[in-house]
Amino acid sequence: MSAYPLPDGRQITGALTTTFGRQLKDLTWAEPPKAKYECFLCEHTVTVTGAEAVTRFGQTIRPQHWATCPGYPTQGAQAA
Repeated sequence: MSAYPLPDGRQITGALTTTFGRQLKDLTWAEPPKAKYECFLCEHTVTVTGAEAVTRFGQTIRPQHWATCPGYPTQGAQAA
């Protein structure tokens, strides 16, 4: 798989998906939040589960992955 080209020349290189989960009235989780990052360049997939893990993951996964992605053209890139 490779990046998806856009009409203006940019490319979609990865996807971050999240599910918010379902919390009960007693504040326990019936279904915990989940997040998944898929890199279209190197086909690497990372998933996490839990409210705190999803929050941290969403804030850090893209720059962390790009720093080590063998398919990304310039390693150490900053998140847009």
